[in-house]
This record gives sequence, C-alpha cells and structure tokens, in this order.
Amino acid sequence: MVEIPEQHVHLKKIFVDTTRIATQIDSPKVYYTIKPEVGYVVCGYCNICFVLKENADIDSERVYFYDEKESKKYEQI
Repeated sequence: MVEIPEQHVHLKKIFVDTTRIATQIDSPKVYYTIKPEVGYVVCGYCNICFVLKENADIDSERVYFYDEKESKKYEQI
C-alpha cells in the first residue's frame, strides 16, 4: 500500500496501473513518471495525486492520459 504524506491526503486521487502519466488541465500538457518505490506523483498544475495501483505494470511503456473533462462526464452519470 502506498503511503501518501500528510500534505497530500486532501488532494484528489486518481489510481493508475502504469508509471507514466500525462495530463492537461488548463495548463500545458505535462508528463510525469511515478517512481515505484514512492508510489505516487502530484501534478504541479492541477494538484491531483496520481497513485499506483497495487497490481500496476511498472515495466509498461503505456502512458495514462488524464482528461478531466471526460472524467467529469462520468461523475455526472
């Protein structure tokens, strides 16, 4: 289980199954790589905490693209 520091526990968390993240929320598109030994990364623009799932494929070259507009459509359903 990933230990999230106290200063990040209030942030929105997105659980991902790859270490490579891309996001663009009212900002330039940014890319992050989650270090498996850390288990999470916080976007410097949107303050979303991307957390590795326990069964994440840490060797995958796949990039998880976070699209907040798509995410909000599903939250309204």
